[in-house]
Amino acid sequence: MLPSKTYLQQNIPVRQGDCDASGCVSLHAVARWLQDAASEHAERLGFGWDSLDAAGCLWVLSKLKIRLDIPFAADTADFTLYTWPLRPARFFAERCFAGVKEDRTLFSATSLWTVIDRNTRRIVSADKLNSIYRCDFDDAHCDVTADFVRLRRDESYVQCYTKTVRRSDLDVNGHVNNTNYVNYALDVLQPGERVTEAEIVFQKELLFGDTVTVYAKRESGKVYVIGERDETCFTAVLTIA
Repeated sequence: MLPSKTYLQQNIPVRQGDCDASGCVSLHAVARWLQDAASEHAERLGFGWDSLDAAGCLWVLSKLKIRLDIPFAADTADFTLYTWPLRPARFFAERCFAGVKEDRTLFSATSLWTVIDRNTRRIVSADKLNSIYRCDFDDAHCDVTADFVRLRRDESYVQCYTKTVRRSDLDVNGHVNNTNYVNYALDVLQPGERVTEAEIVFQKELLFGDTVTVYAKRESGKVYVIGERDETCFTAVLTIA
């Protein structure tokens, strides 16, 4: 379902560099488009990075789910991306997305965001979130539900690799950008494998010099991924075509 009010509509060009070894647009490219659209729309609505920075706060992506309905690549040329915020529920602000080409939905996504205090790194109160996050919210929801699987590592998981966070992994907030967590999850896959749906839960921030160990297991067409640095930093569920 597409929104009817308080939404951002963008024309997104698709380039060869947006595709991965599967021959289709990469999940990382989609996550980057979503992040950029969310940032631009938040700025226009008055609760973007600059506004929160002035209040001593930061937006943090907590959860992300993307469903790729139609495989597409650079020959798609371009598509229309819609994004819109939903009314916050306690400490979480949900934002929806839809990528559309000639009345066909290429992908849908939903995301849950929190606002944290820049100094304490703690989530702000629901009252403060509501004071920051205000607009004429749309009631439309995208075609992806906001339910997420809770993962815990056990002996069925296999260690895939370890990675030390470098400068190129960081964003303007000084921690690993959420699109790079997407890449950390995708790196457990084989080159030709294509992801049709992914959900990622961001649990602990990773900083420069941190070392994350990534584990995975496969079960019934899905790959379950857990990244740890002493404790769980992120989890992901990838559905493979």
